[in-house]
Amino acid sequence: MEDRTLSRATIPPGVLTGLLDVADQHEVATGGWFAGTGLDRARLEEPGTLVSYRQAVTVIRRALTALPAGPLGLLIGNRDPLLTWGPLGTAMRSAATVAEAIRVALDYHQGSGTLVDFFSTHTDEETVVELVPRTREPDLLVFLTEEAFAGIVTLIRLTFGTSSGPTAAALTYPPPPWASAYARLWRFPVTFDSDRTTLTLPRTLETRRIPTANATHFEAALSATRALLDPDPVDALVAAVEGALRTDLRARKTATQVAGELGVSPRTLHRRLAEAGQGFGEIQDRVRRRHADTLLSNTRRSITAIAAELGYSDPREFRRAYKRWTNETPSQARRSGPG
Repeated sequence: MEDRTLSRATIPPGVLTGLLDVADQHEVATGGWFAGTGLDRARLEEPGTLVSYRQAVTVIRRALTALPAGPLGLLIGNRDPLLTWGPLGTAMRSAATVAEAIRVALDYHQGSGTLVDFFSTHTDEETVVELVPRTREPDLLVFLTEEAFAGIVTLIRLTFGTSSGPTAAALTYPPPPWASAYARLWRFPVTFDSDRTTLTLPRTLETRRIPTANATHFEAALSATRALLDPDPVDALVAAVEGALRTDLRARKTATQVAGELGVSPRTLHRRLAEAGQGFGEIQDRVRRRHADTLLSNTRRSITAIAAELGYSDPREFRRAYKRWTNETPSQARRSGPG
């Protein structure tokens, strides 16, 4: 059964309006892009309009057929970050440090209009941001990857200068005809036909202070982003716990560790979660299951690799947990997952 959130209008249409701008430059008619979607150009250009994932991918697929082939995702992702990221971009640029900006981006990226999901892992030397498609859309993979990664590169360089940013990218698809544009625009090594889609950043970048940091602007922009994602927001502490767990599922953080990260005592954490009708273990299972579902449905990674990503050293432990969550095994879920 398809995730109902894919049909929920929560996505700012920045990518779609970017494609409309490209169509205007090439004098391409766009009326047919919207047939059967309930959208039209005038509506997309109205302030406050939101679209669903399914509406967006339908329009994008038609746009890519109508427009001249080329690095369209790079062109749209390289625009002004205020167009690409919206309120989330303001929140990221007004965060205190890069580490805080990354955390906010991972937690709230869907509020920027992105059509993919992001996760991060760390080593002593590197921060690796992994891109995972929300559904299987092989004909859109190149465009969605280009747009998402180009937006990150542009935002980092706007903040810290053109010499800053990622050090490498790995992409799961073969080199497109315009592959040389990646090297020209990004200026770091790009590997194609990889097992994962990743963008590597130097770990030292996380500790850097952001020159445009402003606590007031940060909170206002973050509130605006949250409102886009959920007009009936989840309890703030529950959302914070989910965010703390998502940053490193491999670590299998305890409630005590998460409480320390959030600046509250373990006792206060458990009490406030109980007041919100949630338990720490319940939240932990929910975060793991969501990530497991994403990786099972939209990547080729093995069950063993997915288990490790979720913090299970023994794949059998992951299989038992997944069976408890869903009443089916990971392999069964992969075979019957959304197409």
